[in-house]
Amino acid sequence: MLGAWREAIGFFTEEEQVALAMTDEVTLIHQRGLSEEVYQKASRIFTDHQTAEIIMAIVTINAWNRIAVSTHREIGN
Repeated sequence: MLGAWREAIGFFTEEEQVALAMTDEVTLIHQRGLSEEVYQKASRIFTDHQTAEIIMAIVTINAWNRIAVSTHREIGN
């Protein structure tokens, strides 16, 4: 369902939708980065500390993915 989270109406909570939107925008930072709109939604739902933790989790996952792709690692190796 993650690949179609925007179309999965009612499947994800508001908090999950905002976290997924943040993930898309931070992951695709070359397009425009984390938009003010999504950041403001996150600020309304999450504390500043939680927002920072979500961003750091996204950045960490992206870093590990880039390391795996760059080193041609396969899943499980």
